[in-house]
Amino acid sequence: MYSYISDIAVNSAVKGSILSATFTHDSTTFTFLIDENPSKKPFKVCFNNLFLRDASRSPNSVDAKTGQKLFTTGRLAVKQIHTIPQAIKIAKDAQTVNIKWKDGDSYDYPLDFLFRYKGSTFATRSLRNASSVFRPLIWDKHRFEDSLASGFEVDYANFMGDDRALFDALTNLQRYGLVLVTNLPSQESQDPAFLKGLCERIGPIRKTVYGETFDINSREEDNTHICSTNVKLPFHMDLQYLQHVPGFKFIQSIKNETKGGENFFIDAFNIARAIREQDTEAYEALQIVPINYKYARGDMRYYESRPLIEQNDTSAHNIEPANYEYLIRNVNYSPPFQAPFTYGIYAKMPKDTDADASDTDNCILTAQGRLIERFTFADFVRGLELFETLTAEERNQFMIKLPENSCIIMNNRRILHSRNNFDANEEHTRHFRSCFLDSDHFKSKMKYLEEKFEFQFEK
Repeated sequence: MYSYISDIAVNSAVKGSILSATFTHDSTTFTFLIDENPSKKPFKVCFNNLFLRDASRSPNSVDAKTGQKLFTTGRLAVKQIHTIPQAIKIAKDAQTVNIKWKDGDSYDYPLDFLFRYKGSTFATRSLRNASSVFRPLIWDKHRFEDSLASGFEVDYANFMGDDRALFDALTNLQRYGLVLVTNLPSQESQDPAFLKGLCERIGPIRKTVYGETFDINSREEDNTHICSTNVKLPFHMDLQYLQHVPGFKFIQSIKNETKGGENFFIDAFNIARAIREQDTEAYEALQIVPINYKYARGDMRYYESRPLIEQNDTSAHNIEPANYEYLIRNVNYSPPFQAPFTYGIYAKMPKDTDADASDTDNCILTAQGRLIERFTFADFVRGLELFETLTAEERNQFMIKLPENSCIIMNNRRILHSRNNFDANEEHTRHFRSCFLDSDHFKSKMKYLEEKFEFQFEK
């Protein structure tokens, strides 16, 4: 039997048995039991035959070395012979069912495959191959500080040398959006290559307009980034002016001797949820009105627009207040790089204006088709005001002065961060170094470790 996920040892297969399997020209029906099903009743599911044939991982269908498909789905559709079963047989141990197809292909479909794709709400989390089995846990200051004992900090040596420690750290990063790596070797960590190595424990570093890594040093003048100043920074996320925003940011504390300069973090998912509960129309507008961002220095010109809140398609499951973490996808917010608005910017002309409304050279009227933008923008401003108010409340902020020889990793699509002003002088140094990681690499490492440590779904 060929593993459905090639090149990966999956030890988290469900326990149960296949009871029956029947087929027609168009479909195949399976009945099977799953031990962990609370009702203890068998499942019955009917799959389209094209889906089953397309999912075959036989040597005729998948290259043994690369695990990549040797055929196209379109080819199956062109000739029906590819998608008609010739024979079907359940194995003696009832863990697999073999289908021989009329085109000559033969594959043992495991029970885990039937369970994974059956579509039941009982298996909702295990169906999400692209996502972690661990749900994000929305937090405010009190909830986050309560969670500190459960794995916010991880020792550098364990992070780099122990896959289980790495898994625990990434699990907390998935849940809370923050994790702190401590006890970095003080001499070795001075080298920029050190931070790159730390990042690449998870996946390839993301090169940006600042390079692979970049330094913020209070003793070095740098006019490329507002972080180089000693002023208080507003809550923000990074690189919103890029089409593909990096998913994670690493902030390494090399020297942190100055007075002030504390770092603040907010779960923006929690802020978005509060807005949704308090003002539905404002929340909807925050998903519609594009905020423009730009970066223009030297020969680089980046410009991108995105709404403050992005959410997944709604379902009966994720619209429930208790499941909001399944609804929201990203929050996008970066005031330092914000460009002027281009949506809903025209207000109604006052009646007592000196301009003659009939004189179009002097009086620019809002186009009829854009009137709705004016009202949506008003809802947006109300939502933005609420967003600003909620982020300013200390109950939503986690504060930490990053210890030297530590590195905090944060979800750049979820966590807002800011920094207090600090005293800049020649006697004390504040030297930080940062880099970025794409979400794809984090998700990949999480899925691999979930499979390695047999986490099929979170209980």
